[in-house]
Amino acid sequence: MKKIVVHLFVIVSFFVGSAWATNDIDSMLFAPAKKISAAGKKSPLIPHITKDQTAPAPKKNTKNKTKAVKQDEALPEVDDAPKKKKAQSLTEKFEEAEEKIKDKKDSIIKDTWVEKLSTSIKEKTESNEEIKSDGDSASLESLTRASTKSGRSNASVFDVSGVMLRMSLSQAESALLKRGYKMVSKKFEIPNFIKWRYEEQCRNSGVVGYERLNSCVVKAAQETNHQYTESAKFAKYDSQEEVNIWLTSNFTNNKVYKITYSTGITKVNRGSGQKIQYLHNIKTFEFWRRINQKYGAPDNKTEVLWGLGGNKPYMRAATGRLMLEDPMLRELDYTRMSREDAKFMNTNLYNF
Repeated sequence: MKKIVVHLFVIVSFFVGSAWATNDIDSMLFAPAKKISAAGKKSPLIPHITKDQTAPAPKKNTKNKTKAVKQDEALPEVDDAPKKKKAQSLTEKFEEAEEKIKDKKDSIIKDTWVEKLSTSIKEKTESNEEIKSDGDSASLESLTRASTKSGRSNASVFDVSGVMLRMSLSQAESALLKRGYKMVSKKFEIPNFIKWRYEEQCRNSGVVGYERLNSCVVKAAQETNHQYTESAKFAKYDSQEEVNIWLTSNFTNNKVYKITYSTGITKVNRGSGQKIQYLHNIKTFEFWRRINQKYGAPDNKTEVLWGLGGNKPYMRAATGRLMLEDPMLRELDYTRMSREDAKFMNTNLYNF
């Protein structure tokens, strides 16, 4: 009997202890799970938790999602603000700044040289834009209008095939050789008053005959450095171009005072009438286009003349021909030769 009572007591205490243990375990397992899910940071790791117990967790996630959505909706508004500022171009900023300066009564640059400089730059840019707009049409009239000047041209700085006025023969020759020209001929000369003087001296010394007299005069002129190169001719056969130069005497250091240019490319002799006329028009147009591009519009369009007027250097043009001359240098050469001749006339030829 005692054994039976002991067994029953053990069994009852076992069931009661297990019930208490289950209650303690449930409180240990499920009570903290509510706190963890309420924090919304970590999900419970126990696999046998029911759906009802984990129901509050998604509510927290929905709140976080709504907060994230609100933040995402707010972000574009922040990004749009700098985009609107970037959309404003640099010219618009300058225009706004210019309007602000104009609105001010006491502007910093008002009535100063800076304001005058800005207005002049604006006028130049506007004129250049007009020239560019007209330059699209390849007409001689637009090119002439674009190259008009306020004053006359200074022809002393012009060159023809690289040759300029007041160059020496060696300088002119080197410039033409670089352009592909070759020297065809060269002519020497002696001033007349010196030639006649030496002829008289040679006859008085007993020289007879034209050739002997001429050689005697040349020899005497070379010894006294009075013989000079009067003119030289250069040609470029592939393009049918020819350049002639004239030089002063040694009294003015034998400088170039006249340059002529001619080309036969505008003369078309082969083909039908329409072909000749077409090629002639094309080559004539190209010739005048290059003239206008290099020298600008002529100062006298009637005579096709460039120059400052008077006795100063000038250039004249015709279809296929150019002439650049310095009358002042030629006049100076004549003046110095006349002074030398006057010295000869003042010598004592008579002793009575």
